[in-house]
Parts: sequence; C-alpha cells; structure tokens
Amino acid sequence: MIKTARAVFYLVIICFYHGCVSQPRMVNYYNYDLPKNEILDICKTILLKLDYEIDIYAPESNVIVTKSIKMRKVLRRYDYVVYIKITDKVEVYLASERNIFSRGSESSIGGGELTVMDPNMPYSVQKLIFSPIRKELESNNIKRIELN
Repeated sequence: MIKTARAVFYLVIICFYHGCVSQPRMVNYYNYDLPKNEILDICKTILLKLDYEIDIYAPESNVIVTKSIKMRKVLRRYDYVVYIKITDKVEVYLASERNIFSRGSESSIGGGELTVMDPNMPYSVQKLIFSPIRKELESNNIKRIELN
C-alpha cells in the first residue's frame, strides 16, 4: 500500500514538473467586433507606436509582419519577428531564433556565435514582448481570449 502511494506521489510530481518545464506556445489570441480592415489598421498603428518596423503589410490577406528585432539577454541573443493575422480572431505570433555566444576553445578555430533555430523562447522574454502589445490592444477594446 505504501509503495503504491509513493509511486503515485512520484508520478504526480513528475507530471507537474513536466507541465511547468514545457514552454507555452508563442501566440496570443484576441477577440474583436470591428471589420477586419479596421482591426488591421489598428494593429499596424499599435506596432508603429511600439517602435516596430513593418516588413510586410498585406491588407488583402489581413497579415502584418515586422522586421527582425534583436534582443540580448546575458550571453544569448534572440532575433524575433511579430506576426499578426486577422481571422475570426486577432492572432499575434512570435517567431524567434536564438544565438548563443560561444568562446573558442583550443580545439576550435575562431569561436564566435552559434545560431540555433529555437521555436520557443523563455516565457519571461515572451512576456516582455507580448505585454505592451496586449496593453495597447486592450486599450482599443480588443480583448485577449484564452484557448485551451
């Protein structure tokens, strides 16, 4: 009986740990009540207000993509773009690339940067990016929705 309870306890702890370690998807969803073209213009205005440079603005497909932004955290550098797509909801995506600075060892020539395509960036970095966008969207009556 005690062995079974201990096994169940460890199983629950492992499940909680695995749930905490996995990174959330880098997308936020928002609900809107205005026509798509007005929402797209609002999103473009918000991105420009937050000092993002627009790389692709496609009103015919309701898409906005920013130019690549560099963010440095300690020895890691993240390059990311913000991608907004208007469907039946406003979808705000992040696409990132992680660069790790590596010092050259005696066996390697040079050293420098190692580029790792990483689909997930740390949650704290995601919050730094999503928070101002969320505040601006909510100030324009575009409310965030949680999808499970």
